[in-house]
Amino acid sequence: MHAFDSNDYRKRVLAAVERRGGLGESDAFELYDIPLAEAARLSDAEVAARIEAVWAFWQKLRDHPKYRVLAGLLVDAHAELSEPLLHTGSRLVEADRVTQLRARREAERYEMLDAAIERLVARHGGIPAAKIPGLEDIGRMGGLTVAEIAARVRRHRIIDEAPPPASPSAAPALSSERRRQIRALLAEYERLLPGDPVPTLLALLGMEFAAAHHTNEIRLRAGALRARTRELPPGRVRVVLDELLIHIGDLLEPGGAMVDAYLLAITETVTDQLRPQVRAAVLVEDLLVAADFDYLLGVAIAAGLDRAAAERILITLTDELGTTVEGREHLAAPLRPGGPAQTSSATTTSTRSTGNGAPSGTGAAAGSEFGLDLASNPQGEVPAASGTGDSADGFGPDRDAATAAGSAGCSSGTVGGQRNSGDGASARGRGEAPEAAQWQRTPYTGEAGGAGAGRPWEAALRAARAALRAGRPREAAGFVTDARRAVGDDGPGARSVRAVGEEVERVLAEAAVRWRAAVSCCAGRRFVEALGEHLDFLDRRAADVPNPDPRGAGRELLIGRARAAVMEAGRLFEALPSDPGPRMQAVRAVLEVCADHAEALAALAELQVGAPGTVTVRRKPDGTVVITWLPSRTTQVEYRVTRLLADGSWRVVGRTRGTALEDGGAPTGLVPVYGVVASVSGRASEMARSDGDSDRDPAQGGEPDAAGGGPDGDRPSGMPTVRSLTEQRGLLVFEWPIGVTEVMVVARPDGPPVDPGDPRARRWKVTNMRYEIDGGVRIPSEIPRPCHVAVASCRRDAAGTLTVAAGFGPDARIRWVR
Repeated sequence: MHAFDSNDYRKRVLAAVERRGGLGESDAFELYDIPLAEAARLSDAEVAARIEAVWAFWQKLRDHPKYRVLAGLLVDAHAELSEPLLHTGSRLVEADRVTQLRARREAERYEMLDAAIERLVARHGGIPAAKIPGLEDIGRMGGLTVAEIAARVRRHRIIDEAPPPASPSAAPALSSERRRQIRALLAEYERLLPGDPVPTLLALLGMEFAAAHHTNEIRLRAGALRARTRELPPGRVRVVLDELLIHIGDLLEPGGAMVDAYLLAITETVTDQLRPQVRAAVLVEDLLVAADFDYLLGVAIAAGLDRAAAERILITLTDELGTTVEGREHLAAPLRPGGPAQTSSATTTSTRSTGNGAPSGTGAAAGSEFGLDLASNPQGEVPAASGTGDSADGFGPDRDAATAAGSAGCSSGTVGGQRNSGDGASARGRGEAPEAAQWQRTPYTGEAGGAGAGRPWEAALRAARAALRAGRPREAAGFVTDARRAVGDDGPGARSVRAVGEEVERVLAEAAVRWRAAVSCCAGRRFVEALGEHLDFLDRRAADVPNPDPRGAGRELLIGRARAAVMEAGRLFEALPSDPGPRMQAVRAVLEVCADHAEALAALAELQVGAPGTVTVRRKPDGTVVITWLPSRTTQVEYRVTRLLADGSWRVVGRTRGTALEDGGAPTGLVPVYGVVASVSGRASEMARSDGDSDRDPAQGGEPDAAGGGPDGDRPSGMPTVRSLTEQRGLLVFEWPIGVTEVMVVARPDGPPVDPGDPRARRWKVTNMRYEIDGGVRIPSEIPRPCHVAVASCRRDAAGTLTVAAGFGPDARIRWVR
């Protein structure tokens, strides 16, 4: 340890601590200027002398014009900061904690730069030279120096070729991959931060579609969002925002042609979304009625357009179909010869003239072969047309008129959504099916050929679509049944009813699957998954579908339990102690409440399990060997005891939560060598051996697998193990064992895989032929980075059954960061 120099300390240490933001961004080893690498070699006296010297210097700085605030905080925190460093045992524990803390802090500094480099390499196969200045800007945002940025960039291939000059007449366009990336990031942002929808980058900045060329305003808002993003703690939200801000910087902040390209991409996406819905809406009426136009206008605005752009798209789509928008006929393009709007179709309802001569449809579009939910009364009620004797659906202005029309010999059916409590009560009293009591049975008006007649199945179908939108598919199924009964031999109507019926059946089938998954997740305490993926669907799309198990809990009860568990887990996580010993127990307590709490799983992956203490063995007179050991510093661990065999492999003796175990199957003669490993929640410690030799951390491949595999092979499986696993050119490469033609690749983001059957890991098989074609093993893009990867050997028997090795070889593990 170098001698203490107060002037050098002020420039080197205090300036860095002040620049990073104070004590919260530092650690005791840095503050007392004690080299972390020498923590184990320094004596207590040397450390105490350094602490005294630094403390005295802090006191002198309390009147310093620049560092007086920081010095005052350091003096106040002196007792707490110095306590862990004064004694060797606590100093080593603190050194281990600080080592991990600095590693995380260093990774966070490179996070934005690495993400940008990764995208460039994925897109271009390397880093274009023209992009390096931009990478330097991103690196400086994370506090990196030019040298640090250059060192990171040098790891990848630099592409010096200049791109071919663009044609002066060709406008820039967004690639389909970039559109997909933006859509995926915006969707993930909405999932992470529920609230108002964010369909576009402009919406993320709180700006309208029409304000896309207000470049100065965009830059101001983007700068403010970057500042807020830098204040966020490390996590997925910050990563997603950083990536979105890069797209904003590329597309919106430059202004001009790039903004036009992005607006064109939004317009094309919304147009493709609306085209089948417009086609469905004009199927029956041969024009886009006002109600459907207003509904589709809202869909387009919700997708990120302003009202004017949305109207232009809808009018353009109706022009493509050779029809018009009700009330906006003057905006339509000239009718094409032979277009569908020029001829009267036998499969559609004829239009009638209103008082002003404008054509008016007999009602909102009844549905289509696409099964789409278009505009209708949200409650499924039948609106009456003011000033006329008919409603828009052929009904009278009140129930009496409808009843009178029904008494004239019209067929009966269901009026969408109107309920009659008296009819329902009588139905229940007569013991009829429950569905019959849920909808009013009202005669449909409009016999074929009647003046102003509407078809009876249209109202039921509109009610079914309204029920679907309201999240009541069982109610919608009843309306579809009525529509099928009333549609008769109307071909187009039957197709429309069938499409809506298939949609109802699909939602009901998915609701049954979601119910099973939600119950399973709650039983396994995976409440985050239950809420985010299953109960949310049931709440929004299938509110009237009960639990298939009549004895099970209802939807509201499950949601309440899940939310309470997630909140309780969050409260426990916030109160986690910093000491590694009790922290492990506290993290496990969080996972006992909510097994898929993301922050707790990440904290568990960062914790190290303390190795058992000294292992001693003795043989009893009957030949049984008694193995004892000192307990691990980590509480509530399970110990696995293994015996070293003559061929160098290990055989599992047993598992216990105590600190002693008897081996009744030990061979006679010399007492064998035994190893003891502590594990908790899938995390394993280093092996403590009875001969005093120390193995490497089993998580890094040094410990034999639990089934007794040795360094040369997986003995229980009878096959050799993979060797020399490394990374080259973005691929996994390794030495194939003799006689092995297939391997199982196992990846786990939160920690090293325990074995090839680890339930928390992702697994896939690779043949030697695929390995030769690709030059290695590719890691799928959907697997989070960084992650831990291991490779196990596989073998097929004569019957073709695949057998996977029980463990991994000593050098068949790697930490993947690309």
